[in-house]
Amino acid sequence: MTQVRVRNKHQITIPARIAESANIKPDDMLEVSYSNGIVTLIPVARKKRKESAMGYAGIARGIWGKTTLEIDAELNKSRDSWER
Repeated sequence: MTQVRVRNKHQITIPARIAESANIKPDDMLEVSYSNGIVTLIPVARKKRKESAMGYAGIARGIWGKTTLEIDAELNKSRDSWER
């Protein structure tokens, strides 16, 4: 087990070998938690994000046109290319 020293301002240095293995880079954010005598560091980028499906609403807006006439024309053009 690797040991680190806590400095004056409660700072620690993560050993290079561990930082490389965990893919922790300078300026990465870590979430720190304490429970039952154990301090845990978790890279923020690795936390599972709880996103709503509504976050994707409107993501394709404007791809097929801006008006209903433009969208219908694009759909009809696509449908005409289908094999029947």
